[in-house]
Amino acid sequence: MFVVAVVILLAPVASASSSGMNFIDSTTINKSDAYTNSVTVNPNQTIIASSYSKYIELHDSSTMELIEKFNLGREVYDIEFSPNGNYIAASLTANEAIPDSLVVIDVNSLTIKPEQARANNRPGNVDWSSDGSRIIAPNMNNGAQIYNSTTMAKTISLNGAHTSDVTCVGFSRTNQYYVTGDESGIVQLWDASGDALSFTIDVEEEVVGCDFSALDAKLGISTVTGNIFSYTTGGTLLQSIDLNQNHDLIWSITEDILYVLESDSTPELIALDGSTFAQIHTTKLMHKSLDFSIFEDNGMVDKIYIATDSNHIAIYGTPSYPEGYGVMGSDLDGDKIPDTLDLDDDGDSFQDDWDFNCLNSTVCSRDPDLQTIRSMVVEISGNTLIIEDIYTMSQEDTYTFRNLTRRGIISDQRISYEETNMLENAICNNMDKNDYIQKLRSSIELSIGQVNNGTTQCEILSGLSFTKTFDKEQLKFSFKTTFDVAPNVTIPLEVYLTDQISVVESSITHIVENHPILINQKTLEDESLLTLWWISDDAEQSILNFSAAEKGDSQINSALDMITDNISVIVILSISTILTVWALIRRKNLNSVILNDEDFENDTEEDDDTEQAHEDYEFEEEYTKPEPIVDNNYTNIAVDDEPIHTESIPNEERPTDRRAFTLDDDLTAQDKKEIRRRSGRIQRTTQGPIMTTKRKRLDGKLDIPGEKVIRKKTVKKTTANQGTPVKKVRKVRTTRKED
Repeated sequence: MFVVAVVILLAPVASASSSGMNFIDSTTINKSDAYTNSVTVNPNQTIIASSYSKYIELHDSSTMELIEKFNLGREVYDIEFSPNGNYIAASLTANEAIPDSLVVIDVNSLTIKPEQARANNRPGNVDWSSDGSRIIAPNMNNGAQIYNSTTMAKTISLNGAHTSDVTCVGFSRTNQYYVTGDESGIVQLWDASGDALSFTIDVEEEVVGCDFSALDAKLGISTVTGNIFSYTTGGTLLQSIDLNQNHDLIWSITEDILYVLESDSTPELIALDGSTFAQIHTTKLMHKSLDFSIFEDNGMVDKIYIATDSNHIAIYGTPSYPEGYGVMGSDLDGDKIPDTLDLDDDGDSFQDDWDFNCLNSTVCSRDPDLQTIRSMVVEISGNTLIIEDIYTMSQEDTYTFRNLTRRGIISDQRISYEETNMLENAICNNMDKNDYIQKLRSSIELSIGQVNNGTTQCEILSGLSFTKTFDKEQLKFSFKTTFDVAPNVTIPLEVYLTDQISVVESSITHIVENHPILINQKTLEDESLLTLWWISDDAEQSILNFSAAEKGDSQINSALDMITDNISVIVILSISTILTVWALIRRKNLNSVILNDEDFENDTEEDDDTEQAHEDYEFEEEYTKPEPIVDNNYTNIAVDDEPIHTESIPNEERPTDRRAFTLDDDLTAQDKKEIRRRSGRIQRTTQGPIMTTKRKRLDGKLDIPGEKVIRKKTVKKTTANQGTPVKKVRKVRTTRKED
């Protein structure tokens, strides 16, 4: 193991580029809660076989339709097509009651052959010899058994080398060797006659994959924790590398390339150089991966079939053009598929039969929904031009991706943040970014300068819920590319988009609509200008104008400019206003100078009347004093006639003469007697104010304002002796006696 550790440390580390392979399609198993665990494809890639639970299903690889479904009654561990594609070998769970657990399905007749054999009750794989005449499978004796594929009779037993259940078996390419590996990490090679070779390989952990390279030059081994080893058929260690958790490996048929299926939180199919274990390229996967099958074309991977642990078999490869591409005919959206064959005429990701997303059109399939068509957001930031290319998947594809992703890490039926990132990485890393940047850069022209360099960033915008499984929103993703503008951005600037580029052959955009495009221009004032760009033979290129906003002058400058521009009008208005005001004042003054004799006569008469009223008021005749009431029922009560002191009412104060309120007023008011005064204007005479209120008299009558006022005048009697004081009069009031 010291040698292994040294090799691991000295193993070359290289960053692999993307394989350029993208998700193409998937089969769908009828049972929604199916957990596919194995997959195999016939040599001409026309039939895809998959297994889950106790079922095996066959699907047409072109239409993805179900061909046949087999119920084998027991859990299926592994399935494998024969080299000629006529049969499928399946390893089932073995038990004492039903020992036969190795069955063969006739694909041509779609029947299960009656000849069966006994395998192991521990999960393990099966393999065919290169000529299809034999089948190898683990047995229940900690070994493996080789059977005749026609009669299912035992031909060779490989026992005695393992002390635990065998988990991996296989034939060499030349049929000269067999290999077996167990759950404790022991790997044994056997010759064609079934004798164990003299050496044993120990990788110290469960073996999950084993395969021979072309011409039996090397043996590849993978373990449950992700360690990958390569040995010679003589038992010499060549290379090793740790690639995290994986489930299987396959050597290329014609090239020295080892394909490893990594299935951890970032699943991917890795292509390693068979001699150095340097990573050649990788294909990112967006789902959990338990088994795979590959097909090559001239030494390059053409298709990858992945068992996803869901009710799908995911297919990756180089996209091909859809049916009807290039056929002549009316084409509304410009995707080069005539409307008679195009399922989505307006390119808004809604199939014509289910397209009801329109407002003012009776034929919604001809009126695209601006929320779901492809869009480009174009803006300028500093000396860079930023273009965000946004695509929307159809509802059917959104459901497929959501179903694949929700079991990406754990089978909780929900999409976590990590699983969303896994899908995002798969979409972004599998595209050929250099091809996209080059095409986009070639389609951009500037009125001043040019765009250089370019970096692209991928992102999932919406359509994947982090907490819910049933999310009706369609999946949106974007490619955001930033270009440098050389020498620099000069405003005003015009940006010309000369072509609606398409990268369907090198990205996942082949499954979404690419035309038409909604251009969303972000102006320098951060406003959005929307333009629907259709593609046609006579369509004009899209032109985007970026101009600087005019800076508004200050209010003072604006006022001065306005005054300067209208100085003559202001002078005329000013002179007119002055003359008008002068004329009005002059007219008012003239009217006030005119004196009429009649006005003076009226004033004189009023003064005479006022003086006469005052004289009448002073020299009224003395009224008689009422006699006191004399009655036996009344008694006389002496009342001192005290003089009534009155206080003259001052002139009404003007508001400006009033004293302000202070807090000391409350204290002063307690010591002073409250004096009530009348409000409003008070008429006054030389004797004092004229009272207009009703006052009750001693005789029970009321003094009514406006009637003749009767006053008692005090008559001063003269005596011989002026020094004698006036005798005080005592008044007597009579009251009724009490009973």
